[in-house]
Amino acid sequence: MTDLTRKDSSQASDEADASEKVFHASKTCPECGSKLWAAAEGGGWQCPNPDCPAQVRRWLQHWCAADVMDIAGGDEKMIGLLVQHGLVRDVAELYRLKVKELAALPGLDQPAAQKFFDAITASMKREASRFLYGLNIPLVGMAEAQALGKGFSTVGAVFAAGVPRLMKDGGVSEAVAQSIVRWHSGSVNRKLVKRLEKLCLSF
Repeated sequence: MTDLTRKDSSQASDEADASEKVFHASKTCPECGSKLWAAAEGGGWQCPNPDCPAQVRRWLQHWCAADVMDIAGGDEKMIGLLVQHGLVRDVAELYRLKVKELAALPGLDQPAAQKFFDAITASMKREASRFLYGLNIPLVGMAEAQALGKGFSTVGAVFAAGVPRLMKDGGVSEAVAQSIVRWHSGSVNRKLVKRLEKLCLSF
C-alpha cells in the first residue's frame, strides 16, 4: 500500500485552515477516493480524510508501537482486522473492545484475544509523554513529548497552555507550540482527548 503521509509520520491537523492546503488536480486516495493535498509550502501528497481506512490503520499502528503506548499484538495484521470489521475507528475505541469481540475475529482464539485485551489494559498506565506522542500531533515527536511531560504535571495542563507557556515550561520551539494549540483547537481532537480521559487513561 502506498504511504500517503510524510516520512516523519506527523500528520497535518485535520482542521487546518483551507489556505494552508493545496489540493491535487487529479490524484485521489486509492482507499477512500478523497482528493490528495499537500501543505502550501510544499511536501508530500497525503489523504485529508481522517476516516480513511488507511489513515486509521496507520494511526492505530503508531499508537500501539513499542515506543508509544506499547500494546503488544497491535501489529499490522491485528489493526487491519479491527478496522476491516468495524470494531475500531480511532485510538479511543481500542479501550472499548471486549474479549468476546476480539475472539470472534478470524484467526483469533480466546487466549490470543485475552492477551491482546490485557495489553490494551496495561497501556492505560503509560506516562503522559507516550500519550502525547501517540496523538500524532504535527511536529510533536518523542523528544518534544518528553519535554512537555517534564514541564507540565498533566496532559490537560499542556492543552490549557498557550504558545508562550508551552515554549517556556515545555521547552519546545514556537513552531511546535503553535502546532499543539492549532491541533487542540479542532473540535474532533478536543473530543478525542476528553473521550480518552473518560476511559480512565491515567496520563
